[in-house]
Amino acid sequence: MITAVQHISYTVSNIDEARSFFVDKLGLESNEVRDVSGERVEMIIGFKNLHMKIVNIITPDNGNVELIQYVSPKGKTLDLATCNTGVAHIGFVVDDIDKTYKEWSAKGVEFVHEPLWAGGGALKGWGIAYFRGPDGITMEIMEAPKGVKLHPATGTPIED
Repeated sequence: MITAVQHISYTVSNIDEARSFFVDKLGLESNEVRDVSGERVEMIIGFKNLHMKIVNIITPDNGNVELIQYVSPKGKTLDLATCNTGVAHIGFVVDDIDKTYKEWSAKGVEFVHEPLWAGGGALKGWGIAYFRGPDGITMEIMEAPKGVKLHPATGTPIED
């Protein structure tokens, strides 16, 4: 039985630039970049002559976004359009989407669009703005409608 999500992971081309994006532009915390290699990790990952650099980005709710740079073997750059099978994105809940949009834009974060407000469906009343991170990774910021209580671990609406 699954008991929790321990991390989500993205492969990046430059671990230092990716870490800087999440820490300096988005204001998140991280541990130090560490080098990972050796027989045990080769068995776990399934690659020979494996050398990775890994850093963990920690969100305010203690979520763990793991960033990995494969030093060897080198990978290919993929088309990360969100319509492509297997491509993922992260949605961060923020308390003020307009303020966050302005602050992050000033820091050089590339948004796909200005904040938009959902008019219907499951996200009716939510503010949403997609943006691009390192290597074209798609992410979004979301603001819940006023008065909606969010689950502390998942950021999803909860009923009283």
